[in-house]
Amino acid sequence: MAYDLVRLMARSQVRASDDERERAVDALRHSFADGRITASEFEERVELAYHARTHGELDSLFADLPRRGRPGRGRGRALRHANRAALHSHAATYAAVNGGLVAVWATTGAGAFWPAWPMGWWGAFLGWHWLTSRAIGRALGDRRRRRRERRVHPSRPLPR
Repeated sequence: MAYDLVRLMARSQVRASDDERERAVDALRHSFADGRITASEFEERVELAYHARTHGELDSLFADLPRRGRPGRGRGRALRHANRAALHSHAATYAAVNGGLVAVWATTGAGAFWPAWPMGWWGAFLGWHWLTSRAIGRALGDRRRRRRERRVHPSRPLPR
């Protein structure tokens, strides 16, 4: 689970293949054809694309361009998966550790319920993680929904 997050963060250090460089150049051609970059920018970026060693170097060529046709389109899905996996991992750790604390409390004579302190604080942080996880999921979902709506409802002319 944590490996997915590390792998996602380390994507920029992974070496790029010849096929990925060609796809990047094709995406640059589309951006040039759309008028988003000038001829000199296009030539410069194509040269940088063919000399790029890593995905990070390829991604930097598109920093100021829209995502259409760019390599790495599944990043939102990977972020949602990593976010969900981290939340599940944290919740399982919370349950295991606090279950152990309650077991220690019960076997030592069951005096004042001292495991309530770590359970409360840790539970508050777990709740915060859950809320932020939902917010991130909504933001990624809203972006996806807006993209779908744009396909279904192309821009309409304004009424006169």
